[in-house]
Amino acid sequence: MNLLCQIFRATSVSALLLSTLNPQLSTFAQGSLAPPGAPAPTMKSLAQIEPRTPISSLPYTITNPGSYYVTTNLTGVSGANGITIASGDVTLDLNGFALVGVPGSRHGVFVFTNVFYLNLTVRNGTVRGWDGNGVEAFNGENVILEDLTVSDTGGFGIDAYGGVIRDCQVDSSGDTGIVGDVSEIRHCVVENAGFDGIDAYDSQVRDCVVEFNQYGIYAAPGKVSDCLIETNSFSGILAGSSGCQITGNTCVGNNFNASTSDAGIYLNASNNRVEDNHVAGSGYAGIQVTSGAPTRNLIIKNSVSGNGANNFITPGQQIVGPLITATGTITNSNPWANFSY
Repeated sequence: MNLLCQIFRATSVSALLLSTLNPQLSTFAQGSLAPPGAPAPTMKSLAQIEPRTPISSLPYTITNPGSYYVTTNLTGVSGANGITIASGDVTLDLNGFALVGVPGSRHGVFVFTNVFYLNLTVRNGTVRGWDGNGVEAFNGENVILEDLTVSDTGGFGIDAYGGVIRDCQVDSSGDTGIVGDVSEIRHCVVENAGFDGIDAYDSQVRDCVVEFNQYGIYAAPGKVSDCLIETNSFSGILAGSSGCQITGNTCVGNNFNASTSDAGIYLNASNNRVEDNHVAGSGYAGIQVTSGAPTRNLIIKNSVSGNGANNFITPGQQIVGPLITATGTITNSNPWANFSY
């Protein structure tokens, strides 16, 4: 056997021994040569990133449930509403922008009138300069209006039925600033209304500031609590029907026209409760019950100053806590006493 044959045989035997000791050395896998399929998308769609419908011009009508948002400041047109809501289950986010009316424009946001639409929310922006109402939602129900600034309207600033109006500011409305029917109105500021600051029909008003209007807050009936009512031309709070509860408010400098039919707090009906309010510097009277028919108004634990003998005018059959009028140390131990000074 020649030398080359001996070398070949020795090499073959060595390779065989190595493969026996380590099977991995005998396998030379290449993997599948078939190309993979098309790559799957790894980014979100636009609908997933922003699942809301944009509104970029006026007038605009919402006809389907869903979430809508304003993309920039928008200007209305004469003879039309800004945004009309004609569907239930709608959220409208003004997104920090303004709906600006023009002469002859109607309502800034308008809930269509043929039926009641349920579950509506309008939030987060400015509505100004509309000849009608700023936000007209009387034909909605389960309505939330929040974080809105409404100004310079020809009619109401905000009008709503069956909902919550919160954290809103209304300035310079031609008529009442905020009208709530079967609603809760809280943490709002209303100024310079052409008529009442707030009208509360079967509604609650609390923690609001109401100033520089014709009348402050009108309740028929309603609960008015923990509000500051200041410098309104006529009555600060007017109870226009039975069943009102007026508690914990501060009424300062109202009825500066000195009308004898107005007061810091004026009761024009029977069976109301006036408790724990502070009334100061009213033009004619502090707390007054109109003469005539009203009876059984409960008036307790109030402090009234600045109108002398007219601090309390309570004719007829009212239920009035004892009046403490003396200066110096308070000695009357009756917890229901009123203070007149």
